[in-house]
Amino acid sequence: MRKSKMSLIFQAAIDVFSEKGFDKATMDDIATRANVAKGTIYYHFKSKEELFFFLVEEGVELLRDGVEAKLLPEMDPKEKLEVIVREQINFFGQYRDFCVILLREAWGGEERQLEFRKMIRSYMYLIENVITEGIESGDFHPVNPENAGAGIFGMLAISALHILLGKKQYDEEALFLDMNRMVFAGVLKHT
Repeated sequence: MRKSKMSLIFQAAIDVFSEKGFDKATMDDIATRANVAKGTIYYHFKSKEELFFFLVEEGVELLRDGVEAKLLPEMDPKEKLEVIVREQINFFGQYRDFCVILLREAWGGEERQLEFRKMIRSYMYLIENVITEGIESGDFHPVNPENAGAGIFGMLAISALHILLGKKQYDEEALFLDMNRMVFAGVLKHT
């Protein structure tokens, strides 16, 4: 299958899952939106669930890779955490429908929740490493890095989702300034 057909399927799946939610979306809906035969989708994905998980995995990888590309070894932990905050906010602004799918469907059935947590783990591990680095350098309060990573990811994600679902203007810079202030008021030591 040509890459362009796969791109059509992915975009159609994102659109349909975003509009209808996972449970109401059908493979027929996705095939119709992508203008391909349903068999073409089933050739690559055994089920709607498999297609959904593949989309989430690809999206999380895109987020993680985008953030990692901006993190430079010479940055201090505070600068790295600011990059994470900015890039996650920018990512959710750029991939709005994916953001809606990722966050709305993460609370689906137990199997979906377990798969979601496994997929998002690699990204949260990135945040945890920066928190650990900041603790070790003395810049951050001694907090549990896993809790802090989950808290930061969740705060940014839910704030973005709140704006996107409310159909409000997604002002990335204003959201970055607010979230950056909140992140560092909680983890940055005052000297």
